[in-house]
Amino acid sequence: MMNLSNFELTDRINMTSNFRIIWQASSPIWGNYESFQLLDNIHIVKVNIPKNIDFLSERKNLLQESDLLKLNRIVRVEDKNIFLASSVMKKILFGKYLNCLPEEVRFSEDENKKPLLINQPDLHFNTSHSGDWLVFIFSNLPCGIDIEKIKWNFEFADVMEYSFHPQEKEYVLKSANPHVSFFRIWTMKESLLKAKGEGLIDNLHQLNLMEAQSNQGNNNIWHIKSFLVEDDYWCSICFQNPNSEIKFFEF
Repeated sequence: MMNLSNFELTDRINMTSNFRIIWQASSPIWGNYESFQLLDNIHIVKVNIPKNIDFLSERKNLLQESDLLKLNRIVRVEDKNIFLASSVMKKILFGKYLNCLPEEVRFSEDENKKPLLINQPDLHFNTSHSGDWLVFIFSNLPCGIDIEKIKWNFEFADVMEYSFHPQEKEYVLKSANPHVSFFRIWTMKESLLKAKGEGLIDNLHQLNLMEAQSNQGNNNIWHIKSFLVEDDYWCSICFQNPNSEIKFFEF
C-alpha cells in the first residue's frame, strides 16, 4: 500500500466567493470515543463497520419500524450493514450529546433529503461511508463530510468531464498521483454540497475549488479541510466555525 501521509502537502489557502480551502492535509490523532459535550467544538467520529457489526446487530431494536422495513428490503449484505451501522450509530451518538436514551432520538429530513434532528435546530450533523468506514461530523452550525476509498483502477476521466472545472481537471492530471488528487477534490466538493444541503447539482463543473479570489470581510464562509483515513481513504469536512477545535474520535 502506498504511504500517502505526506502527499502534496502545501501551505496554499484558496479564498473564493463563499468557501475557504485548507490545502494542507492534516494527520489527525484519533482518540477513543466517550461521552463528550459538543459546546463550540467540531467532532469527527469514525466507525469501522466490520469490526463493530456484532455490536450494531445487537442494537437493531433501536431502529424505528420504517427503518426496519428498509433494512429488510436491502439485498446485499454490505449495503445492509452500512444502513444498519448508520441508523444505529446516529441514535447512540445523539443520545450521548442530548443526554437521553438512544431510542428517544428522532430524525426528519429537509426538502433536499438532508437528515435533521427533530427539535434540535442548533445541533447539526452529517454522515458518509465508503468501504469499511462510516464517518460522522457534529457541529453547532451546518456541516458536511464525505469519505471515499481511493480506487487505483477507477477510470475517472468521464466523471471529471461533467463534474470538474477545467482548472480542477488540470490540477488532477498534472499532479504526482492523479487518482489521489481526483478523490481528494471529489470529497471536497461533496462535503461542501452536503454542508449546504444541496446534494449533487447539474452544474457541478462550475464549482471551482482551484480559483483564488479575495474575500476579506465575508463572515459567511464555508471552510473545507481534508485528511487521510488509513492511508487509502480521503475524507473531507466542511464547516462554518473556523475557530472551533476539531476533535477526532474512533468508536
